[in-house]
Amino acid sequence: MLGTIKDPTLFLLFGSVGLLLFGSIGYGIYTTVGPSSHKLRDTIQEHARMHELGIAHGHNGHNHNEAEHIH
Repeated sequence: MLGTIKDPTLFLLFGSVGLLLFGSIGYGIYTTVGPSSHKLRDTIQEHARMHELGIAHGHNGHNHNEAEHIH
């Protein structure tokens, strides 16, 4: 037989954490598929496109720490 919990502190703690967790997940889903989702940009696709064009990372002829670059 399980005893009853007389102190609601643990219940309130888990309830608060659960509410924050599910609220964050719900907000993320709403942001992704909600009415303003058409305003979102795909920054990874934009970055890949900049690589294809050769303009990513500011490689414009300046000597930026050549030890970090592999040519």
